[in-house]
Amino acid sequence: MSQSSLDPALYARAPIMTLEGGITLCRVLAEACPAGMPSSVEKAAKRLVETAEAAQVAHTARKKALGKGTDEDSRPIDRAGDNSWSALRGRLQSYTLLPEATYPDARRSNEILANLFGEGGLSFLTESYPEQYAIAESVLRRIDGEGFATDIDRIAGKEFLDNVRTQHVAYGKMVAGLLQRETALTEDLGEHVRAMGEELVDYATKVLATVERDEPATITRARTALRPIDAFREATQKRPSGGNAVQEAGGSAANG
Repeated sequence: MSQSSLDPALYARAPIMTLEGGITLCRVLAEACPAGMPSSVEKAAKRLVETAEAAQVAHTARKKALGKGTDEDSRPIDRAGDNSWSALRGRLQSYTLLPEATYPDARRSNEILANLFGEGGLSFLTESYPEQYAIAESVLRRIDGEGFATDIDRIAGKEFLDNVRTQHVAYGKMVAGLLQRETALTEDLGEHVRAMGEELVDYATKVLATVERDEPATITRARTALRPIDAFREATQKRPSGGNAVQEAGGSAANG
């Protein structure tokens, strides 16, 4: 078998591939790495696996995010959270209308309202979900840290603060889900395709460097190592590319 049967130009650029196709190609190529290859090739094969795994994690996160609740699903939780704070504050406000001479806790209610809500009242409920959660968390920490809880339970009734805590936990989970979803959906999967393309070219470069013109066995070994790339190109050329395809992914083999 002659050197001309192994054209380095064919491996100077990575194939046009989708994210899913790139993941599979990188893994198959690493598995097909012949035994006895130099450490440089083995290291390049390991990087193929690592890059494919990073792409797989991103792909899985994207799929999971697409299945999570949307802003529409979050509205009932937001309403329940808003209502819990409105009910608690309204209960305390109602108590301030009682005559202090007869009901001393009327003054305490005023103090609690002023300390926890100030002039802004419940205006924080109009903020974005993450901001609302953070502000509500601060109010709850003050309630627990500054000794308001006992008085609130006595004046408003234990159920009101309990409901705020329950809805706050649900609100936190909702916010976390939305932020995780947003992170996964905004990640550029194309970057993973390009990263895999670069590793494919680097691997091919390392394999080609093992070829000796006067040793046909090295040509055969290199062809075996690179055959998955040939097969991938042959398969993808039979159908139009789609998904997160990146044309001409990676760089030149001469630069590997």
